[in-house]
Amino acid sequence: MFERSAETTVPKPQIEVAEAQVEEPGVALSSYTVKDGDTFATILEDWGIGYETILDILGAASSTYDFTRVRVGRDLRYAAEGSNLKRLEYDMDTEEMVIVEYKNGSYSAFAQPITYETQRTLVRGSIDTSLFEAGLQAGLAEGTIVDYAEVFAWDIDFATEIQKGDEFVVLYDKRIRDGKDAPSGRIYAGKFVLSGDERYGFYFETPDGKGAYYTQEGESLVKQFLKAPLSYSRITSGYTYARFHPALGRTTPHRAIDYAAPMGTPVLATADGTVNFAAWNGGYGRFVIIHHNDTYTTRYAHLSGFGQGIRPGTRVKQGQVIGYVGSTGFSTGPHLHYEIMQNGTLVNPLTIELPAGDPISDDQREAFRRVVDEFKPELDSQSEG
Repeated sequence: MFERSAETTVPKPQIEVAEAQVEEPGVALSSYTVKDGDTFATILEDWGIGYETILDILGAASSTYDFTRVRVGRDLRYAAEGSNLKRLEYDMDTEEMVIVEYKNGSYSAFAQPITYETQRTLVRGSIDTSLFEAGLQAGLAEGTIVDYAEVFAWDIDFATEIQKGDEFVVLYDKRIRDGKDAPSGRIYAGKFVLSGDERYGFYFETPDGKGAYYTQEGESLVKQFLKAPLSYSRITSGYTYARFHPALGRTTPHRAIDYAAPMGTPVLATADGTVNFAAWNGGYGRFVIIHHNDTYTTRYAHLSGFGQGIRPGTRVKQGQVIGYVGSTGFSTGPHLHYEIMQNGTLVNPLTIELPAGDPISDDQREAFRRVVDEFKPELDSQSEG
């Protein structure tokens, strides 16, 4: 059922080399994994670093990274001599680390790209229950599965549209760091076969450094709205003008989509906009309204709680967590009640035609076609396994 291709590579594995800011010869680094309850200060105090030195380090790094925000599970790599910290390294994210050095009697800090060994890799599989499970069984890391789903998030609702036997193909950078698997790099291209219909996504970067994913015809895969406000759910009630309401005990219109999902599942803003309402609203329970533009408004009901900072007037980005699935108000179980209003009228979120992003510009068409010509044969190739 699942087939994983031989990991196809470019003729030579591509090695990304960071700019010259390397570890000093002879400086051996120890490693400490941040634990629950740790603070940057308590960690350094355990290493024998004094309070004044800790303040000096925080001050030197303040414009590069706020070390008071170190995260549980991440490593601090360091070299110390007595109460003097000579060098400190910490990964700010998957692409950059911050380095603190002690030289000439003072501390300095700078950011440096993380060096990976990269191998362009092709993986394919078929769906049994969900894209997530299929991806794991095909050998993809969780982060790569999420990134792949986001490529097609504006075009395919992976919670409701996919069927058993649908197929996926992803071409991406597999990355190695210090001999161990590391977070995957860019997805170059992807293909999803939805009930026999082939959907493609190709990454293309314009000369000004802006990158996005496009169909093979050069149309943007990014629309102004996500197809669904949450992942890995199922529809329990569709858009209808006559539905028996189990909580009210009578037939009422239901001009919305209900997504069943576990309590606490993050609910995402389906487009950029401004929060108009975030409070209790009778039968809707905890309720969020987002104004997107003069045409569209989205509404999210029965939430168990609101996302961080979600209040009237807050600007939100597409994909930002605005709340969590609950069962507040007139609800008989955990689910999200999701509405879209177009020009003040409720419309069906599953059938409305949503506007697309900008296509490839005419002056970039030839360059984009070369990208498609390079990657599409790999996506369409048959697995050797």
